[in-house]
Amino acid sequence: MTTASDNEKVNTVDLMLEPLIIDNQIVINPIFFDFDKWNIRTDAQYELENIVDVMRKHPKMVIKIESHTDSRGGDRYNMKLSDRRAKSTRDYIISRGIDADRIESAIGYGESQLLNKCTNRVKCTEEEHQLNRRSYFYIVKE
Repeated sequence: MTTASDNEKVNTVDLMLEPLIIDNQIVINPIFFDFDKWNIRTDAQYELENIVDVMRKHPKMVIKIESHTDSRGGDRYNMKLSDRRAKSTRDYIISRGIDADRIESAIGYGESQLLNKCTNRVKCTEEEHQLNRRSYFYIVKE
């Protein structure tokens, strides 16, 4: 990208943008939920618009949504919470005009697929717990 300022100085910058579709996933920044909640926050809406945009550009694309929690809270509770989060994510995408048939599934996995050592009995930082609170958007048909 080249820009010119008032004094005619030219700056050249190489923007290394990551693609939104990587292998079989649509990759966005993490979607954050308030503690013990599953409603879609304003900052999550902004990220989910990337999913909506990709799906609009690929009208035959079908996805599945997987949501995960950290290990805090009971196993059964986290399973229900992550499932509610996956379904509220699905409902948001549908509310933006994407046909429900294009979302194969929206499933919560609770704390069953942690990305690090932060199990129930391990003390972890908030950042380490946050790594486990995530949603994935897999492309199942293009």
